[in-house]
Order: sequence, then C-alpha cells, then structure tokens
Amino acid sequence: MEVGYRLCYHGDFQVAKDRKTILKEKEQADWLLHIIVPEHVAEQLKHNKHYCENHKDVGVIFAKISNFEDFYDESYEGGKEYLRVLNEMMGDFEELFDLPQYKDVEKIKTIGSCLMAASGLNPRTRKQNKDPDAHLYALIDFAMAIIKKVEAFNRDIFNFNFEMKIGFNCGEVTAGVIGTEKLLYDIWGDTVNIASRMYSTGEHDKIQVTEEIANRLSSKFDFEFRGQTYVKGKGDMNTYLLVDKKKGATWG
Repeated sequence: MEVGYRLCYHGDFQVAKDRKTILKEKEQADWLLHIIVPEHVAEQLKHNKHYCENHKDVGVIFAKISNFEDFYDESYEGGKEYLRVLNEMMGDFEELFDLPQYKDVEKIKTIGSCLMAASGLNPRTRKQNKDPDAHLYALIDFAMAIIKKVEAFNRDIFNFNFEMKIGFNCGEVTAGVIGTEKLLYDIWGDTVNIASRMYSTGEHDKIQVTEEIANRLSSKFDFEFRGQTYVKGKGDMNTYLLVDKKKGATWG
C-alpha cells in the first residue's frame, strides 16, 4: 500500500514538473516570437502558419546615419568599435518604441546604420485613436526624437558628428512574414519605395516628405518647400522639409 502511495505521489510530482517545464518553454517561445515580429502579428501566427495583409494609410520612415561609414574608417579599433557604437546608438533609438506616445510606431528592421519603422499596422491601436491621422503624427514625432537622440549622442562622443537623414511617406503597403524556421517580418509597396527615396535624396539632420504629406500633416507640423527633387521611378517631385511641431499641437 505504501509503495502504491509513493508511486502515485511520484507520478503526480512528475506530471506537475513536466507541466511547469512545458509552460516555461511556451513562455520562452512566445517571448522569442514577439522579438522577431510585432505582437499583433505574433498572435495571428499562433493560429495560422502564414501572415500576409494589405494595409491602407500606413506611415513609413527610413532613418539612416549617413556618415557612419566615415566613422568606421576613422575608428582606431576598427570593426569592434564600429559595432559597439552602432549597437549603443540603435539601442537608444529602440528605447523610443517603449514610450506610450509611440504605441502606434513599430520597428520593421535595421540594415546596418539604417532603421526602418512604420505606423498604422496594428488595427487595435488604430481603433483607439480619435484622430485617424494620429499614428502619422506620432511617427513623424518619433522621427524628430531620433534626430534629438543623435544630437545627444554627438555631445558625448569625441571628435565626430554623426549625421542623420530621414525620409517619410504614407500610403498602402503589404505586410507579411517570410520563412518557416527563420522568420522575417517586412513591408512592401510603392509607399515604402518613396519613403526610401525621400531618405536617399534628403538633407542631413532633416526629415523630407512629399507635397501630399506636407499638406496632410500641416495642422500639427510646419514644413518648408525644398523644391523639385528627382525621384527614381517617379521623376521630379515637389518635396518639403520638416521645420518643427506646431506649438501646442496634440493628438490621440
């Protein structure tokens, strides 16, 4: 009888232990998934093997430290120092994603010293906004915060000034996850291409937008006309540079 009780106890203990292990592994898997893809995408991937959605009116920015390669050439420790500084700077940028005012903004990817971010991809947070353009205001404000981060970084680094160029656009995009084992979340479309061109043809420490965007966001932000800029695949386009946020401008 005593042996039976012991076996029963051991069995219950092992089941509880296995259940705890499975739960811990599930939590770790969820944590890793949320690092790779946004939370709203991760929730869908738990129920479907694939994720591909078309989204309207999504904001997109490309923000690149345009002279980072020059720093690499001048760095006395070569690649190690390059990676250390790049990691520190990108870490400063990523801290912004956790701020409540940027709940609509999500990181898409980084390529070297270039950060790509977007807004308006999460249906849940968009529904919470009273103003349908709130996520666009948040994204361009996020871009301004990035420039301020670079300025602060420059004050702390010896004998080098990093320069940031940012391009902004909004419109329809396709969002999806590629791969089955090594997942890659990304967005595609003409909107993304134009945002990239706004960056590549932009000016240092400025945020460049199209005329359509400047008109649309003019109630909250001031822009100045830059002139006509040749954009590959589009020809000459009227482009504008962000001056500043209007005094007292709010959104939600």
